[in-house]
Amino acid sequence: MSVTNPKEAAAPGVQLFSAQTLGLIVGIAALVLILWWPTPAGLSAAGKVMLAILAFAVAVWMTEALDYAVSAVVITALMAFLLGMSPNVAAPDRLLGTSAALGLAFSGFANTALALVAAALFLAAGMTATGLDKRIALFILSRVGTDTRHVVIGSIIVGIVLAFMVPSTTARVSCIVPIMLGIIAAFGVSKKSAFAGMLMITTTQTASIWNVGIKTAAAQNMVAVGFIEKALKHTVTWLDWLIAAAPFAILMT
Repeated sequence: MSVTNPKEAAAPGVQLFSAQTLGLIVGIAALVLILWWPTPAGLSAAGKVMLAILAFAVAVWMTEALDYAVSAVVITALMAFLLGMSPNVAAPDRLLGTSAALGLAFSGFANTALALVAAALFLAAGMTATGLDKRIALFILSRVGTDTRHVVIGSIIVGIVLAFMVPSTTARVSCIVPIMLGIIAAFGVSKKSAFAGMLMITTTQTASIWNVGIKTAAAQNMVAVGFIEKALKHTVTWLDWLIAAAPFAILMT
């Protein structure tokens, strides 16, 4: 006589398609179908895009295929890309553009700088979680040599390079400080020595200085640009910021 394990008997069968998976498939299919369908008379191309995004949103909301917070990010991204690739309603001879589309998606309840800050945080968290920031830092430090002066210079270079890649001061410093502590231990010097102090000061000050030098090095810069755009109706491009601020950062470094 065979004895059946109660847990095995109670275990449900493997479902190939759950309600959430099916809802996501239906939502994507509805989005693609409406975008592919010829634009009805009296409806603009941008209006058809919004109708397609609405169909996608209703499908994923009704089936809870995506978490509501995740769906908000996805819908915003769809609006920014699909509306940006659509003709401008006011000037049909040119595209609306992703910047204007993103502003339209956030109009009325938020500032576009919030989206840029969120993207910066996602990127910083991703690089930290995967260890990419540490790999870059260790690669640079391994090329500068073991002389104490070279190590200090290498820490400066690491701070500058990561400022271009990691838009978060906290993430950059939290990456570099453990590496510097390991270098101090490898040299066998005291943590209270001048060499150790120089490395720590260099790490933190380089991060702070290059927050100013690069537009995307800190979330605060994005918020400031958002205020400038709102108050002065003028934007500061990444290159404009670099041309104006990089000489100051280089001098301070």
